[in-house]
Amino acid sequence: MIQLHDPHAKPDSPNDHSAMQMLAATRAILDLIYKLCGTTYDLQYMDHSCSVGWFLAGAAIIRFLKAKIHAKDEGEVARLEQELGIVKFMLRNLGARTIIGYRQIIVLEDIYKVEIKGHGRKAATAPSATDQRADPDNLMFGNMQ
Repeated sequence: MIQLHDPHAKPDSPNDHSAMQMLAATRAILDLIYKLCGTTYDLQYMDHSCSVGWFLAGAAIIRFLKAKIHAKDEGEVARLEQELGIVKFMLRNLGARTIIGYRQIIVLEDIYKVEIKGHGRKAATAPSATDQRADPDNLMFGNMQ
């Protein structure tokens, strides 16, 4: 649904049908992420294609975040940054164990830097297992470029 509406969506327009559909799909993915976080399920055993949906949701959140920053809607900006932090949390946890999650979190961070840079915002971050490691060489895929 996100990919279907993404080329047509105008996130800065509150009445745009494609933007509303895209945001609804993003929030549905977030709902599934919240449910998954509430379990003890190991992401290693999950089909890694799920991370593609998480990545697309994160990229869509960044588009909406950029529009809300321009509109100076601080309440919605705070909400979108929290939602983006959850997506990043999941991708970082998956990235600690698989190459696809690692690559997707790097690309999502790059998209954030390009789209949101210059708006006086800090990167939305979420704690992860990889953040707690003292040595970056301990990261499974840390030496890949």
